[in-house]
Amino acid sequence: MPSAEYACVFVRPPRERLAAAERLVRALPTYLGGADGECDLHHCAASGYLAAVLRVPEDALTPEVVARLGFWTARTGARGFAAGALAAAERARFQAELNLCEKVVKGTALAQLPDLAGRFFRDLGVPAAPGAAAAARQVLAVDLDGPGGEGVHYAPESRALFIAGLLAPPRGDQLTVAVRDRKTPAPVAGWATVVEVRGRESAAAGSPAGFTLRIEGPAALHELLASRAREHPHKEFRVAPRFPVKAPVKVTTVGAVKPVAGPAAPAPTPAPRRAPPRARVAYASEQELAADWIENLSHGGAFVRTHGPLPEGTEVVLELALPDGAHLEAKGVVAFVNTKGMGVRFVLSPEQDDLLSAAIARISARPRRVLVVDDDALIREVLADALAARGFEVISAVDGESGLRTLSEELLALDLLVTDACMPGMDGETLIRTIRKAGGEADLAIVAVTGVTDQALERRLEVAGADAVLEKSLGPELIAQAADAALERKRMVRTADAA
Repeated sequence: MPSAEYACVFVRPPRERLAAAERLVRALPTYLGGADGECDLHHCAASGYLAAVLRVPEDALTPEVVARLGFWTARTGARGFAAGALAAAERARFQAELNLCEKVVKGTALAQLPDLAGRFFRDLGVPAAPGAAAAARQVLAVDLDGPGGEGVHYAPESRALFIAGLLAPPRGDQLTVAVRDRKTPAPVAGWATVVEVRGRESAAAGSPAGFTLRIEGPAALHELLASRAREHPHKEFRVAPRFPVKAPVKVTTVGAVKPVAGPAAPAPTPAPRRAPPRARVAYASEQELAADWIENLSHGGAFVRTHGPLPEGTEVVLELALPDGAHLEAKGVVAFVNTKGMGVRFVLSPEQDDLLSAAIARISARPRRVLVVDDDALIREVLADALAARGFEVISAVDGESGLRTLSEELLALDLLVTDACMPGMDGETLIRTIRKAGGEADLAIVAVTGVTDQALERRLEVAGADAVLEKSLGPELIAQAADAALERKRMVRTADAA
């Protein structure tokens, strides 16, 4: 029987996300429903490129299986696609990436894939997680106050939890879920069944694309969701829910043409067509932390915060570095302008739409993320443990310079920064001031920690842009609690300003 290939690709996963990649690879056989087949694993140390390529009988890749693979791959931060559906040029680029990978394991039977994945990821330096060998499925994380919160609604009487998004698992799938809100720092776990899927073709104002889960238990999960529904009884949905992001953007105005109003005039002599303006997400260095930035992102477009908006109707090109490492170059049109900036409506090809859908699935799925910057390895470890216990995904850096680089890579998916004040090289004060130079970083919650009581230093850190300054003598649990509170205060202010 002819075979088909399906690829799950992590373009540039940070080291901390490799554990999630391992969980995805271990779960691939279960997503295929017991089908026979094999898998190749590829990794490039220089670029971080990671790919799992499945080969299964063609009839195993049913629409339900493809939907399941695409949904979980995207929510893990990877791109999933049927390799046979790629255009010739795209297929050649994909094969070239695989050829650059120096660590390759080919032809592993799906039944042996979980064990092989353990050895493969141990060789990459990923520590073994407790019970990893028994993990059979992913966990659907839902943060009611996080990036996906706008697209979540719960109906207590039917125990129906709706989650907006263009990607969805197939109807009938049973999922493990973990739900969090600001009142319960530790996620509440439970289980659910997919009972309805609403596709793009059925979406409308008040009824966005997405899927509905029936919460099966436990009672604590139902009570959490029900209490939240009572607090917000009249929730309205957009066709394409917006997801807050923090992405600096560099806008150029090459060839901008203002639309002409009034009756049609005789056609002038055609002028040479110039390229549309380009808005490039650029944050690789301090110099690129510009004043313009993307404030939110949706399937329909983005809002660019800028002091120099372009006229309505202007064609633009947005170059976005998506949080899953993919690069999206999308055409768009300035749909509206206000005192804060301009709204851009996307005009996407099917391939670009797939990339954006996967990226938004990743944004809406992720837990709260924190970057811990400290030159002391022990302090980094204990702070990371305390923050992880409060439901954070933690990444770390050893000094200010590496912290700034990490921030640049993770900006679209970062909620909180906790930094030591006194470090060799770039200290915490300089790091904070550098970050706040970008207007787009006004919303990032920043907490500074210091080992000495110094009111002058505390004042300088606050002036630089720290939302809170804490003494290390508080201990990691209290620091994590206070940092969590600083983030939630920031979110509440943002919500009030947007209302």
